[in-house]
Amino acid sequence: MKKLILSLAFAMVAGSALAQAAGATRGSAAPSANVTGPRAVTPTYTMGRYQAANEGGKTLEPGNPLQQRAARELTAEAGVTCDQTTAGVVKESVKGGKRTVSYEVACKDDFGWIVSKSGDTVSAYDCLALAASEKAAKGKLATCRLAANIGSIAGVATLASKAGLTCKPTNAAYLGGGGDPPISRYEALCEGGGGYIIDAPQPKSKAGLQAMSCARAKASGAAVCALKPEKG
Repeated sequence: MKKLILSLAFAMVAGSALAQAAGATRGSAAPSANVTGPRAVTPTYTMGRYQAANEGGKTLEPGNPLQQRAARELTAEAGVTCDQTTAGVVKESVKGGKRTVSYEVACKDDFGWIVSKSGDTVSAYDCLALAASEKAAKGKLATCRLAANIGSIAGVATLASKAGLTCKPTNAAYLGGGGDPPISRYEALCEGGGGYIIDAPQPKSKAGLQAMSCARAKASGAAVCALKPEKG
């Protein structure tokens, strides 16, 4: 059993190893069902000013130019590919001589992220994953609050395009993550009603990008899609 972190650097849950097929795309072997989903956790990054802003439903204000540059540098250090459009400070503190800083970043046509560094430890979590963990924790966790990141599924749309799928996502969900090398799993509901399960490498992971239609995933017993088209 391997432990994986599901939200910002402060919570860990147990997950099983997931075999990866490097470079697989549409029509590839079924993604393994052995993925741990979001769980209720209590990370300390929800404390203080950011928690108050989040609970009040307010958006996070973009940082000043120096903070924007620091966020860009930390995002790169975390192994996240991001054409940064804006960033804001989530948390910054020094305790026992150890500095902890977290930024939320918005990326052009891609996932938003919260990146964090505590001492020498760097971590990154995409906004869709954090939203799923917050839902599992029944509203007790902070989520991404930059205006550009709220409700965005641009990251899954980008993954679908990279996987060569003829899918314009109208809705998306984070299903969990884990494995060795580690992946994050998403469901994409496509315009017209079809859907896919997409396994994407986490930052710095050597896993390959994989995708499979919901129908094929269900038939193979690997995963079941849950998103449904909205009734018009």
